[in-house]
Amino acid sequence: MDQEKVTQSFEEKRPVLRVIHSTVALFVIAGLIYISGIQQYFFYQKTPAALEQVVVDSVVDADILTVPLTVFILINNESDGSKRSNENTKHLIENASRVWSQASIVLEIKNLYRISTSDEELENFYHTPGVFIRNVREFDETTINVFLVGRLRGINGIAFSGLQSVAVADITTVYDFRALAHEIGHILDLNHVPAVRERLMFQGANGFLLSLGEIIQARESTEELFIRKF
Repeated sequence: MDQEKVTQSFEEKRPVLRVIHSTVALFVIAGLIYISGIQQYFFYQKTPAALEQVVVDSVVDADILTVPLTVFILINNESDGSKRSNENTKHLIENASRVWSQASIVLEIKNLYRISTSDEELENFYHTPGVFIRNVREFDETTINVFLVGRLRGINGIAFSGLQSVAVADITTVYDFRALAHEIGHILDLNHVPAVRERLMFQGANGFLLSLGEIIQARESTEELFIRKF
């Protein structure tokens, strides 16, 4: 009799156990997909070469400020090197600059370099960016230093504010120029904003709008970093 009750209880619980097992299996599979990098094929892609960011009218009656950039295309024939051409890179900067036109700020390439790197060296860049960046001979403290790579271990871009540098991947979940404009925003002392996907400083979307407060802050930081300082 007791055995019959145990068997009946187990049979009643079997559907619940199946659901639990299925849920655990889904989490394991999702984790393996992420670790293996297969997610790149579903969520990450190159921004179409012909895509143009609309010019956003300035919302301030002020002089145009220039943010100088030193751009490094970190290239190799392995998996993590950037595959950008110089022409594509210039188009990237032009589109990002159009985003910043609403603040009467222009992004301007001061120098553009193609630097050969290995995936091993890029791995060091991911883990110890400060060491990598300080060893780049052409690093220019009078500019924002932009490093372009193939992949950034699952993120679109990153700002190294203490090093006045940013990195942007070739393959992103948002438009690459939006990622660049966003990271430059961090260098100009802007923080992330919640909830509003239309804003530039919202994470993970293609918004590009700046608030008046952000524009004022970005212009003040631009003057401090690139006009008054030098």
